[in-house]
Amino acid sequence: MPAKPGPLRPHEERRSYKRAESLPDVPGRPDLGDSFLIVTEGEVTEKLYFESLRARLRLKAATVRVVHPGCTDAVGLVQAAVHLRDEPPQRRSRGELGNRDIEKFDHVWVVFDTDIPNRQDQLAPALELARSEGIKAALSTPSVELWLLLHFRDRPGAFLDSDAAERAVAKAWGQRYDKSENTFRLLWPRLSLEIAQAVHRAGQTRQFHKASGASFPPNPSTDADLLVLAMNAAVQAHLRII
Repeated sequence: MPAKPGPLRPHEERRSYKRAESLPDVPGRPDLGDSFLIVTEGEVTEKLYFESLRARLRLKAATVRVVHPGCTDAVGLVQAAVHLRDEPPQRRSRGELGNRDIEKFDHVWVVFDTDIPNRQDQLAPALELARSEGIKAALSTPSVELWLLLHFRDRPGAFLDSDAAERAVAKAWGQRYDKSENTFRLLWPRLSLEIAQAVHRAGQTRQFHKASGASFPPNPSTDADLLVLAMNAAVQAHLRII
């Protein structure tokens, strides 16, 4: 029977789930429903951040798997990502999976700081292995605290080390900061309000270092924003935060 002429009634409203044209270009060009494997150096901060972001974007744990492996060195993290990517898919319930099975992750990321790997000459080998395996790296210099700090303020100056970045987060937040789970749970509500601003500031920082010809890895800098943008692009337009 042909559709009746005239305006649609509320229950007949048609929704378009076409990807928004205004989305910025992000690594891997994620599409709606793409799956992610995210391997983090940090057992608390990085892992909880991307798990919390996953919940904010209403993504399922089976679709976006965030893992802290049993190692923290840069090369070991990439090797762990390769192993987790290539392991046989686990059987999961339909409720956990949603409308699709995850037989292979569409995007694989490693998230780690450059502070220690750079001093131990591990950074270049880790990034070369990641490139050869098609794995994307979200680096933060000197540490992930730089990414957290960008939720509070514009581009800061260079940091001597990760301890200095942690002190800067505490000052910007106005509370004691450490890498504990309790502290992150207190901090997340504030971070969640400023994710889009942090993404913007991280992009500005990247452009500044590119224009100035800064040596690698530029200090301070982060690529965490690129992973955030990728996850954001994988959800329907009404769920996006950027």
